[in-house]
Amino acid sequence: MKKAFSLLELIIVVFISTIVIISSLLFAKNIQETQIKNQELAILKIDLNATKIFLEKHKENISSKLKFKNNILYFENSILLKEVKSFSLNKTTNTTTIKINLKDKISLVWDLRND
Repeated sequence: MKKAFSLLELIIVVFISTIVIISSLLFAKNIQETQIKNQELAILKIDLNATKIFLEKHKENISSKLKFKNNILYFENSILLKEVKSFSLNKTTNTTTIKINLKDKISLVWDLRND
């Protein structure tokens, strides 16, 4: 009887250990997926900030220099930004408004002052 009880304890311990290990692995997998998504989003934000700074430096005749086709934004026939879902540029006397949507994840509106 004592051996049967020890065997039952062993089975219960193995079962509980298996549940804990599987739960830990699923949790670690979930954390990794979240971190990958956060990293991709941070890289997109950095790309957009770099693009904004670049456009602020080159804002003279910006409407003639920027081209958007096939989800790619070009500056003087050089690739400036890829995977752009939508792009619009409205120029007034004081400001240039740029609306940009990148990968359907980030949508921004920039107002650049015309000096």
